[in-house]
Amino acid sequence: MRVLFTTWAAPGHLFPMVPLAWAFQAAGHDVRVAGPPGCRDAVTRAGLCAVAVGDQDAIAGLPKPPELAAWGRPARWPHGWSAHLDLLDSGRRRVIRALYEKQCAVAGLMLDDLVDFGRWWRPDLVVHDVLAMAGPVLAAVLGVPAVGHGWEIGSTLHPPTGDTDSEPLPAYLGLFERFGADVTAPAGWVDPCPPSLRPPDGAPVRRLPMRCVPYNGSGPQPDWLARPERPRRVCVTAGVAGARYRDPGGPDVLALTLESLDSVDAEIVLAPGGPVATDALPGHVRVARDVPFRTLLPTCDLVVHHGGAGTALTAVVMGVPQLVVPPSPICTEIGHGIARSGAGVMLDRLDSTELLLKTVTEMLADPGPCREAAGRVASETAALPSPSALAAGLAAS
Repeated sequence: MRVLFTTWAAPGHLFPMVPLAWAFQAAGHDVRVAGPPGCRDAVTRAGLCAVAVGDQDAIAGLPKPPELAAWGRPARWPHGWSAHLDLLDSGRRRVIRALYEKQCAVAGLMLDDLVDFGRWWRPDLVVHDVLAMAGPVLAAVLGVPAVGHGWEIGSTLHPPTGDTDSEPLPAYLGLFERFGADVTAPAGWVDPCPPSLRPPDGAPVRRLPMRCVPYNGSGPQPDWLARPERPRRVCVTAGVAGARYRDPGGPDVLALTLESLDSVDAEIVLAPGGPVATDALPGHVRVARDVPFRTLLPTCDLVVHHGGAGTALTAVVMGVPQLVVPPSPICTEIGHGIARSGAGVMLDRLDSTELLLKTVTEMLADPGPCREAAGRVASETAALPSPSALAAGLAAS
């Protein structure tokens, strides 16, 4: 069987799909991963075969709609909005519509190369991340099934819509029309989110539950992991996407976080997802660059992060309490899930050091409730079908 995975961005959108791609490959199936040229190195470092589609410069040069400025600012949107967009007012729907339309523009730049490759290689199944709109179009052109892959906790597991949950997005329909293909919904949606973290369902979907097996890239095992300098260890990270969400008009959340923790009796480990000026960091901060979270987080008593799905799910699997300081609406939705489960705490925003210091101090002083809840969510995750079980089921269907 030939399985083609498609994504539009790496590593954030690619990494959650890697374990399922490995499962297909380990079972003897032929696997390719298609994405813009900028994804190629991340794909090959994961031990998978990359197919470059689209013009990277053209994709990077797409204009940013002004509505998307709100996507990079902290905001408390209605609970459950990511699964039920009709909860949003007209202004926030315009933000989501602009996000979808930009992703359709990205898909439009990928599709010529992707369809050419697909017609030559003839995959039997297409697995696409939920914002890789080119994937279901290719599947429709080839007449093969497509399966969406949820890469966020609380991702909207349905095709993009317009002004209401039931109205198809014209830009999405246009991608199918361009190739004379009928609009076809994915056959199902891979969901690595444990049940207690899921937002309320909106439109009915065929959910394909899958155990989250964290993949955060590859890297060495540093000697210091086994030798904590202080009795407790706190990981601070903004993930691979933290800089993208930074509000230029707001405070530097990372700097405020590190400043807040200056008086905490714990080893502070900064896991940067992008460039960081190490000479400007407080002296008590250790920088852990390219150390996969699946090796770092089990040694930590707490992780303070921006609410990215990769960090949140890895911490869940490892049973590590979390403090979420979200910089965007989708990260806030993830923070809601973590707080609702009891596995952590969410702060709406960080404007000063006092609140974060107080929260971290309290969580370290009495870790029992959060750690117990984190363990329960980890057990939920372990009970979901493994990637290999899901791959076998998809191959047999």
